[in-house]
Amino acid sequence: MSGGPRLRTNRPQPKDRLDPERQAQWDELWAEFRRVYLAAPVGQDHRKAYSLLRQTARRNYDEIAALAARGQEITEAVIWKLLPYTDSPYHRSRGAWTHLAPAITGDLRAWHQAAGWAQPESWPALAQAIWRFVVRTVEQPEELAAACAGFAALPYTKGFQTGMLTPILNALRPDRYLLFNSKSRTVLNYFTGAGHSQALLDYPAANAALWALVAGQAALQQEAATLEMEAGDLFDMFCHWLVGIRRFAFRPVRYWRMALEDEPGLWAEWREGRYVALGWEELGDLAMLTRAEFERQRDSLLAQYPQRAKAGAQAVWRLARQMGEGDRVVVVDRSGLVLGIGTVAGPYYFVPELELGQRRPVEWDDLTPRQAAPGSPRPLVEIERPAFEEMIRAPVAPPPAAPIDIAAGAPAHVNESPAPYRAPRIATQPPYSLAGCAADTGLDEALLARWIAAIERKGQAILYGPPGTGKTYVAQRLAQHLVGPGPVAGSENAGDGFVEVVQFHPAYTYEDFVQGIRPQTGASGLSYQMTPGHFLSFCRRAVGRRGRCVLIIDEINRANLAQVFGELMYLLEYREATVALAGDGAPFAIPANVRLIGTMNTADRSLALVDHALRRRFAFLALYPDLEALRRYHARIGSRFPVEALAGLLARLNAAIGDRNYALGITYFLRPNLEQELESIWQMEVEPYLEELFFDQPEQVEPFRWAAIRGELGL
Repeated sequence: MSGGPRLRTNRPQPKDRLDPERQAQWDELWAEFRRVYLAAPVGQDHRKAYSLLRQTARRNYDEIAALAARGQEITEAVIWKLLPYTDSPYHRSRGAWTHLAPAITGDLRAWHQAAGWAQPESWPALAQAIWRFVVRTVEQPEELAAACAGFAALPYTKGFQTGMLTPILNALRPDRYLLFNSKSRTVLNYFTGAGHSQALLDYPAANAALWALVAGQAALQQEAATLEMEAGDLFDMFCHWLVGIRRFAFRPVRYWRMALEDEPGLWAEWREGRYVALGWEELGDLAMLTRAEFERQRDSLLAQYPQRAKAGAQAVWRLARQMGEGDRVVVVDRSGLVLGIGTVAGPYYFVPELELGQRRPVEWDDLTPRQAAPGSPRPLVEIERPAFEEMIRAPVAPPPAAPIDIAAGAPAHVNESPAPYRAPRIATQPPYSLAGCAADTGLDEALLARWIAAIERKGQAILYGPPGTGKTYVAQRLAQHLVGPGPVAGSENAGDGFVEVVQFHPAYTYEDFVQGIRPQTGASGLSYQMTPGHFLSFCRRAVGRRGRCVLIIDEINRANLAQVFGELMYLLEYREATVALAGDGAPFAIPANVRLIGTMNTADRSLALVDHALRRRFAFLALYPDLEALRRYHARIGSRFPVEALAGLLARLNAAIGDRNYALGITYFLRPNLEQELESIWQMEVEPYLEELFFDQPEQVEPFRWAAIRGELGL
């Protein structure tokens, strides 16, 4: 690195070892990490990312050093190129340094100014302070403590804690600095019994403790040497897996009761969005506030808004700083009706400019309305485990009965007090057996059973084959069976799911499928908002159902799949994991009841062209021309059509084509009035396909023109 750090090799040495119980637990988890993550393709990709991050960081550092040496403005370069951002279209458009452990998910300036940590005019001085801090710690690591103290003492550096500043230090000097974020801090504190915080002033001690922990693990050191990677990077991977994927329980589970306001539609938003939320948006983002800072801000707001209740602000603090991942939460309405029971699935996050922007992601475990006793009206309170278990065992609430107008024979409209808000009743799908599916598709029931089992095992599958094999039709029938009530692949299905269809095309994008910024018109004019795409909206609807929900993606291979799926590539393989979405940084996981069925025309694009990483995530179900299915169809409808002659012709035609990926399918001929329609089908659909297929060998088409084959069919 030109003008960069003077490299040293004297790393901090371990001070002590883990106690035997914690060491045994570490060893067990480490073995699992090596087996299920480190050796997996996603783990291999993760390993490679560190060197790429460092290459970009070094270029950015040299670029800013050159600007500073010439006396040029460095504010924008420092803000965007030295701090860790999520990999989103907006951040990429600004040239941001995107990182595996991003601390910035949105607009940094808006975030800090809304929290009162910075003013618009303070950013140039702040950028200079960040630059001086990075240069000093990189070139003089022994001055880390003094550099942290000096930076933290400045009036405009509030909010810049370890998660914001250690990624660049680690990228430039991995021999001296380890990443210190919420995941590594959690792992360090758990295994060592320490209490390190995210405060920058605590980083020198935390960094030394991290080095001691890493250096004390012989298996980690040996694995890092074998893989030729930094031991600190391997430790960071372990922390990511343990906290973000394995979701290890680092502390005892706590239980929470959340009271929902009687606002129509609010519970549906929580249920489908997989979160719980509170107001007091004026408090801003509480992620980095100390308790004393929160209380000062709370008291200031209460003085401005005396009608507001202090208990509401305290509830927000509990949501943000006391509730933890793995905790259980029960949502009730004011009457005591239990609406939903879930598990906290991720860290607190704040969505500015929303009335209920203080949020926690929740994985809903039970959405059955239950009639429990009314409790505290406070918005969020901690409860004891027996009280929680009593609510989850409460009897199922009967659906509200409407009074009957005897004369009209219909529900009467009467003036009475409104009933408590209940989750809407969802219609149950009709049963659709596998035998019925086999009869409708003409496919063997045993084959369909294997396909259903594969979809259940992987969560997603692709039906592939040449045109005319009924891929979309079969996909719809498989989906109908999956969402219907009754046994599916050895388990019971509630039958309250649904099926949707989306078709991919070359212009289809991540923004269409997952989320993206879209223009919106309103009273104030044109604005641009982050809008959920088809899949995100589908998943939000699926969260409220107990049965399977199936999304059929027709012509799946016509889009750029790696681009369209984005971070879903990871979630398709690790269905239990949660990742931050690239657009708004919100945590997202694919609901357990979601299934995907794609269709792929092998004549449109060869299966070999599909991204290998995507191929590994789907089960592939081959659907080629089945002449027996053709025979069974015409026998079932009692057709007089000479089906044996047609079957023989199709066998000869497909042999001439010589590639089953381009073979002619049978669905052209699954029609009850085939004898009257065959001439137009052959001349207007089959012959044009053959002409395109043999565009450079027109003589190959001639034996299969209608005039040539009609006699063979006895027509």
